[in-house]
Amino acid sequence: MITVRDTTRPTFTLPIPADTTVNCDAIPVQPDLTATDNCSAASDVRVVKNETRENIPGACANNYRLIRTWTATDACGNANTVRQVVTVQDTTRPVFTLPVPMDATVDCNAVPAQPDINATDNCSAQNRVTIVKNERREDIAGACANNYRLIRTWTATDECGNSNTLTQVITVQDTSRPNFTMPVPADVTVNCDAIPAQPDLSVTDNCTPTGAIRVVKNERREDIPGACANNYRLIRTWTATDECGNARTVTQVLTVQDTTRPTFVGSIPANATVECSNIPVQPDLNVTDNCSASNNVTVVKNERREDIPGACINNYRLIRTGPPPTSVATQPRYNRY
Repeated sequence: MITVRDTTRPTFTLPIPADTTVNCDAIPVQPDLTATDNCSAASDVRVVKNETRENIPGACANNYRLIRTWTATDACGNANTVRQVVTVQDTTRPVFTLPVPMDATVDCNAVPAQPDINATDNCSAQNRVTIVKNERREDIAGACANNYRLIRTWTATDECGNSNTLTQVITVQDTSRPNFTMPVPADVTVNCDAIPAQPDLSVTDNCTPTGAIRVVKNERREDIPGACANNYRLIRTWTATDECGNARTVTQVLTVQDTTRPTFVGSIPANATVECSNIPVQPDLNVTDNCSASNNVTVVKNERREDIPGACINNYRLIRTGPPPTSVATQPRYNRY
């Protein structure tokens, strides 16, 4: 009597996959393995594959191990098991899905808001990728307060701490001049005794606070060729300058003229009849003028004899006049009897 028994386990015919480390987005599929048996036909050898996940203590969610087994069993229940360990790791940084804003130069009143940017990751779901945006101001050496740089960053971090940072540099500049908020006084012609005071004008600026805008007003006299001393022009300017030296100047021209005649001070001597031996001396008269100083007003007195028809030689008239006093600015002529 020959008792035949089967105690030999099946043998795998393919090389057993070696332990390996792979990235989380490059996990290979568990392959099928074949086995032979010394007694059972190949079709009677059953191969079962299995895979279990094993977390790595202290590691992130995307770092773990896959324990893969293949068990070959023959018709008599003899079994052979082989094992592969696949260590999965996440070392890839997230990728931004929108174009990164380009570096730009903008005016200080047109700085755009820092936009939100999305990112994807090869292993983490989009809602598990954290994006932090940041902005810091960087002063430009030697530049004014409104000329500076904004350094903007976006940092995307996945579940395993892999991060990717993008940077944009916005150069901010102030090139706009202040604006006057009040109407600029119009050019005007005024009399020499009615020159208005130069007013203050208010301004605004796109970047500089009103209190930091410097307004300088100036007035210069411009003689008019061939004109008298009291006929001239006043050139008035207002210059507003912001913190960055941008300046705007407005101008008003006042044409000053003297058209008012001098005025006698006191009473004008009345017409009189006197004895030929008691003729009074022609007095001096005082005058004032609205624009000329008293010592610049010329008073000329004149006296002429006028015979009376049919009268004797000692009966006559003295016609005393002063061409009216003349200032340096005007010389009207009239007679007073």
